[in-house]
Amino acid sequence: MRFKNLLENFLDIWGFGSRPMFRTIGQLFTRPGYMMSDYLRGHQPLYFPPFKMLVVITLIFLLLVWIFDADLTHQFTLMTYCEKSGYNFSSRALLIIHYIDKLLLWLYDHLAFAALGMQIYSVLAVRIAFRKCKVKWTIVELFFAHIYMTCHYYIFECASIIFLGNDIDDAQYGFIFFYITLLYQWLTYAQLYDLGFWKSLWLTIVKGLWYTLILVLTVIVPIIILALI
Repeated sequence: MRFKNLLENFLDIWGFGSRPMFRTIGQLFTRPGYMMSDYLRGHQPLYFPPFKMLVVITLIFLLLVWIFDADLTHQFTLMTYCEKSGYNFSSRALLIIHYIDKLLLWLYDHLAFAALGMQIYSVLAVRIAFRKCKVKWTIVELFFAHIYMTCHYYIFECASIIFLGNDIDDAQYGFIFFYITLLYQWLTYAQLYDLGFWKSLWLTIVKGLWYTLILVLTVIVPIIILALI
């Protein structure tokens, strides 16, 4: 027995030592929608389980945050942007912003819960936006697919921490990440629903609008009502 054998046995506990882990990560970036379709249609042994992958990648993400001492909370702090703008907000508006910040910071401290919660909103939005497509997926199937999409998000975040650390510029990073996310979602939905370029792009934008509307109605509106009471 050598150190290599010890390492392989340890990695096999989490699946890193198995071929499906690396295969899944590779296809998550190159053919995400097709890979998810294969998994949902009964080819699960070929790919790493989505929930297990999410746990592993989240742990790696938290480890990298600790190693690089990366403070990513600024991404969720609205009050900072308000103070930098120089605009005089009313006391009610500042209270609403404060409540939203508390919610976002809590979600940041509970990443697994946040990831699952946000994917529920995404699934509902996708279900509505793509309801007329020929390819049909159930709510449960879409949820599994979006867990894989969450894994892609955290892999991207891990790479950002490694290469940028605390040198991430808020506005620039957010701008670039928005377009990368949009392109990735377009590619995923195009392959998942077997759609052409323009139709997939349009429905991805529609999905984003539905996602925003659902989020506003279920989160922002209750916060505003709470602040006004």
